[in-house]
Amino acid sequence: MIADPDAGGPSPQLIVIDIGNTRTALGSWADGEVSRVSRVPTEDTEGFAAALASLGAFFTGGRAPAVAIGSVVPQALARAVEQIGTALHLEASVVGQGLPLPMEVDLPAPQAVGVDRVCCAAAAFERIQSACMVVDFGTAITADVVGDDGHFLGGAILPGARLQSRALHAYTAKLPEVEIAFPSEPIGRDTVTAIQTGVCRGIAGAVRGIVEDIATHLGKWPQVVGTGGDLDLFLPHCDFLDSAVANLSLMGIGLAWAKGRK
Repeated sequence: MIADPDAGGPSPQLIVIDIGNTRTALGSWADGEVSRVSRVPTEDTEGFAAALASLGAFFTGGRAPAVAIGSVVPQALARAVEQIGTALHLEASVVGQGLPLPMEVDLPAPQAVGVDRVCCAAAAFERIQSACMVVDFGTAITADVVGDDGHFLGGAILPGARLQSRALHAYTAKLPEVEIAFPSEPIGRDTVTAIQTGVCRGIAGAVRGIVEDIATHLGKWPQVVGTGGDLDLFLPHCDFLDSAVANLSLMGIGLAWAKGRK
């Protein structure tokens, strides 16, 4: 089992930042663990600046010695790098751009794989040390596989809950965009609960099917780790998850920085 670290732990060595499509996570990293994690909307530049300043206060002299970033949003990445340079007078290390990926990627075009997927997979394997899967419940949901040799093998991508809800609203005449939630019953009694059931229970069933198919292909059931911004929503409905780690991507970004230094 993998457990999330608490807010204590070793003295921080650097700031780690994961820029996602919807949210950006910031935290301090030391010896494989992350703490003092905050999350802001990716488009909230003022919120990012405030979170960055708050983190910097935990370092000697109010300034981190290094910053490492993983990002799947190029515009937000460029903006964050500029803000870090201005506020902290540091040149951020970017995973996949100067800072190598934290594990080998056994795919025809490794540079095309999202760094968030590779960082999550690397952090999971670092702790499990055997074949594993990572299911990241984010804007998009990914289910990725690591082999016993510690190499990233690929996986599956499907739309996340909010993307599905927005698509139903955008491409139909009458269906509303609904709050994402699991209704108490699997049978929707009205349009809203029917959409909620279809989206949320549909995702849980789809991910279960993907995990089972991959396990069959591998010939064994690897440990399955859940993570991502919507983890808390899906965790009670995904009994195939062996463990849950909210900050797995930040751990993987820190791991990439540590391996890059060596």
